[in-house]
Amino acid sequence: MTEEAALISATLLLFAAVIVPWITRRWPLWARASWRLAIFIILTYLVFRAVGSPFAPAFDPQRPGERIWQQLIEIGWWLMAAQCAIGLARLFVVFETKPRESRIVSDLLAGLIHLLTLFAVINFVFAVPIGGLLATSGVIAIVLGLALQSSLSDVFSGIAVGIERPYSPGDLVWVEGGIEGRVIQVNWRSTHIATMNRDVAIVPNSVMAKARLVNHSMPTTVRGVSITVRLAANELPDRCMAVLTAAVKTCMLMSDTPPPSVARTELLGDGVAYDISFSIPSVEVLVAARTELLGHVQTHLRHAGIALAVPGVPIQSRLEIPNAATLLRESDWFGVLAEADRNLLAEHLIEVWFAAGDKLMKQGDDPQVLFVLASGAVEISSDTPSLSRVIFRLGPGGSLGAIGMITGTPYAATATALTPVTAYCLDRKGVSDAIASRPDLVKSLEVLARRGQEMQRRDVVAHQSDHPDTPELFLSKLRSFLRKISESSDNEDHRRNHRR
Repeated sequence: MTEEAALISATLLLFAAVIVPWITRRWPLWARASWRLAIFIILTYLVFRAVGSPFAPAFDPQRPGERIWQQLIEIGWWLMAAQCAIGLARLFVVFETKPRESRIVSDLLAGLIHLLTLFAVINFVFAVPIGGLLATSGVIAIVLGLALQSSLSDVFSGIAVGIERPYSPGDLVWVEGGIEGRVIQVNWRSTHIATMNRDVAIVPNSVMAKARLVNHSMPTTVRGVSITVRLAANELPDRCMAVLTAAVKTCMLMSDTPPPSVARTELLGDGVAYDISFSIPSVEVLVAARTELLGHVQTHLRHAGIALAVPGVPIQSRLEIPNAATLLRESDWFGVLAEADRNLLAEHLIEVWFAAGDKLMKQGDDPQVLFVLASGAVEISSDTPSLSRVIFRLGPGGSLGAIGMITGTPYAATATALTPVTAYCLDRKGVSDAIASRPDLVKSLEVLARRGQEMQRRDVVAHQSDHPDTPELFLSKLRSFLRKISESSDNEDHRRNHRR
C-alpha cells in the first residue's frame, strides 16, 4: 500500500469512527469497546504505512499541504487511542450497571486520559517540548487549587463516595443535622436528597463525607421502631401487658418478622414505662404505622379502663370501662339509632368470651349472630383452597356479622381471636324479643338501611363480591328480615296464648 493510499484509507476510517458512535451508542459497553479497539488496530497499521511510528512520525517537509494532512491523521490516531483507553477503563473499572455515582470515577479517568493525550499531541505531533508547559501548568494548578479549595473538597469527596459507595440513588438515608430522605442524585459536587417534607436537600459531598450517616436501605429496607407508653402505677402489670399486646396485634402495617414485642422498661411512683418495639417494611410507612399503633393503644386502654400516667401524680383513678350501651352508641352500625332503641337492644346483648385462636365465625357458615367487641383483637381472613389472606383486624368497639345476619348471606370470611376476647353478641332471638317489647323498633332499624351500602363494604364478614347491594335492595332484605322476626314473634305469642 502506497503512502497516499494509506492516508486516504486512514482519513476514511477516522470519518467512520466519528459517525459510527451515533449508531453504536445503544450497544453494550463491551461491544463498543471492541469496535473502537478494532478500528484503532487498523488505524495503527495505516499510520505506520503513512508516517511511521506515532511516537516518532516522519512528516514530509517538502509538501506543506501533505504535512498538515499527516499531522491531522496523527492527531486522530492519538484521539482514537484515548477513546480506546477510556472504553477499556470503563469496561474493567466502572461497570455501567452500577449506580449513578460510579460515573464520577469514570469521568475522572476520562479527564486524565484526555489530558495525557493533549500533552502527547503537543510533544509528538508538533514537536514542542512539554517540560516548560508542565512546570507552568503545575503553578497554575496550585493557584487554582487554593482558589477552589472548597469546591475541590466536594469533588474529591464525591470521588470517595463513588469508590466506597456508602449509599446509592434510591437509598433511604439519615444525615447528621436532621436531614432524612431518599437519595435521588449524586454528582461531582453534591448529593440530592428528597426529604419527607417533599422538598430536596442539596448537601455538599464534603459534608456527606464528614457527617454521621445511617443508610436505612442497607442491608434491607426493614426499619425498627420503638414507642414508649407510660401507664398509671396502680394498674396490674400483667393486665397492662395484655392490653398493649392486643393493641399491637390489631395493627396491620407492622412487619411480622421480627415479631413486635412489649416490655416494661421503667418503674416510678408516677407511672410505669412500656416500650413497644416493632419493624416496618419501609420508612415510607413510618408515620402511618405510628399513627395506627397509637390509635389502637388509645382505644384498647380506654376500653380496658387503664389511664395514662401523669408526671408528678403518683396514683391515677381508673377510667370508666364502656358498657354495652356505650359500645352501641359509639358503633358505626348502631350509632344512628335513637338512644331508647339502642338501650333496648343493649338489654338483649349477651357477654361472651373467647380464648386466643377461637373462631368467632367461620367462612360459609349460616349467619345467626353479630358481635360487638369489648376487648381483645380479632383477625378477619378470607380462606381459599390455596391461600389464606388477612383482610384486616378489629379491636374494641368494632362490630362484625351485622350485615350477614340481616341479609341472610353466609359469612364470606373467618373471624379468629388473636388474643383473649370479650364481646357482646346479639342473635336473632334477641332482636325478636326487642321488637316484641317495642314494635316501633322496626321503623328505627330501617334507618340502618340508609347506611347499608357503606356498611356492607366495611363489614367484610358478609361481603361476597366487589359490587355491594344497592340501598334499595339492602332495604328490601332488611324489611324481609324484620318481617320474619315479627312473624316469629307473633307465632311465639300465639303459641303461648294457645297453651293458656
